[in-house]
Amino acid sequence: MSSAGLRASEVTRRFRRGPHPVVLAYPEVVLEPGELVAVTGPSLTGKTILVDLLAGWDRPDGGRIVWDGGSPEPLPWPRLTVIPQGFAVLDELTVRENIVLADRVAGRRPPDADRLHRLLDVLGLDRLQGRGIGQVSVGERQRTMVARALADRPEVVLADEPVAHQDRRHADAVLQLLREAVAVDGAACLVATRDPAVADIADRTIRLAAPGQP
Repeated sequence: MSSAGLRASEVTRRFRRGPHPVVLAYPEVVLEPGELVAVTGPSLTGKTILVDLLAGWDRPDGGRIVWDGGSPEPLPWPRLTVIPQGFAVLDELTVRENIVLADRVAGRRPPDADRLHRLLDVLGLDRLQGRGIGQVSVGERQRTMVARALADRPEVVLADEPVAHQDRRHADAVLQLLREAVAVDGAACLVATRDPAVADIADRTIRLAAPGQP
């Protein structure tokens, strides 16, 4: 499997916080295959906005984001997967159906049975896979999104607070799978987080500062 990375240079994003204009000026972000980078910082420093910018869900006001050796366009799913902070699941589907949803929509074959079993087992979802997603807890919903993001062995993983709704045991399970994606599959993984345990296992940490006013 080929591997991809990214470089974001002099990226800025302007917005308003109430009546005040605010500018986020990000440090250089380099993400290479086979490494896990933690992005940390207090609330309101733009961690979620950075994930959105790198995923192509938002556009910067300045600077440049370059993918896969020179392309400005984000990679397609499943080469790039995102674990968003919000719950991007469909209540009318089961846990298992939500995990394989992206493959069904794209007309791809679902993940092989061994891969799916491994994810369900490590994340503690094996006994819940046939249950409607609306019948499971917030933490189980979040772990469902983690399983969906990792099911196709992506080259790049962008995760926004992926353990925010987990107890320590399940948080460690999520981090174990992210580390495996990096160490075994050679993925490039960026995790925006307030959890110090993520920084502890990261290869590098980027700390964001409070935004300024222009």
